Amino acid sequence: MASSLFYLLLLVQVCSITAKRLDTTKSPRFPAILIFGDSLLDTGNNNFIPTILKANHKPYGQDFPWKIPTGRFSNGKLVSDLLASALGIKDAVPPFLDPNLPQKELQTGVCFASAGSEYNDMTTVMRSNDVTINYFSGGDRRLQFLLIGGYHDFLLQRVQAFVKELYNQGRRNMLIAGLPPLGCWAAGFNTGGRCVDYSQSQSYDQKLVAMLSQLQESLPGSKLVYADFYTPLYDMMNNPQK
Repeated sequence: MASSLFYLLLLVQVCSITAKRLDTTKSPRFPAILIFGDSLLDTGNNNFIPTILKANHKPYGQDFPWKIPTGRFSNGKLVSDLLASALGIKDAVPPFLDPNLPQKELQTGVCFASAGSEYNDMTTVMRSNDVTINYFSGGDRRLQFLLIGGYHDFLLQRVQAFVKELYNQGRRNMLIAGLPPLGCWAAGFNTGGRCVDYSQSQSYDQKLVAMLSQLQESLPGSKLVYADFYTPLYDMMNNPQK
C-alpha cells in the first residue's frame, strides 16, 4: 500500500511542478537522469533504428509542445519526461540515438528506452510485455519454465543483474517500475470486454518489491525505489470518470 501511495503522490507532484516554469537558479538534487525501458518510456530512439515500431507520425505528439510527433508513443510527454521535469533536471529527456544530440544533454541525462525491447542479452532492458509475450506466447519459454512463477523468478534475476551492473558503474538512486495490468490492455481484453488474467502482474510485482528490499541492503549507499504502475492504471481503467 505504501508503494502505491508513493507513486500516486509522485504523479501529483509531477503535475503541479510541470505546470510551473522550472527555477534554473537552483541546483537539482539529482544532476542527471538515465531512462531504460520499452515504448512506455521511449522518447524517440526508434526514430533512428530500422523497425516498424515508430511513433514519429500523427496522431502522436498532438499535445506535445509545438504539436509535433517526436517518436514518443503518446499524445504528449511521457512519465520519464515528467519525472525529469519534477526533479528540476530538464523539461524533457532526449533519445540517446539522436545523431544531433547536444553534448550538454548527455551531461544531464538521456533515454535509452526503445519500443519493442525485451529483457534479454540483446537489449539488456525490460519491456512491460516480457511476461505475456515471452511466456504465454512462446513455446520454448513455457517448456523451460513449466509454471509462470518460475518465469517471474527468471526475469527478476535479470532485473537484479541489471541493477547491480548499474550500481557497479556508479549509479546509486534507481526507480524500478513494476508491471502494469497487462491483461487489461485493449489488445488483451477477452470477447466479453473484460481483462484477461491480470494476477500474474500482481504476483510479479510482489516478488519485485521483496527482491529490491533485499538487494538494497546488499548495495551500500543505494536507494532502490519501487514504482507501482499497476494500481493507478487499473484504477483509471475501472474508474474512467475520475
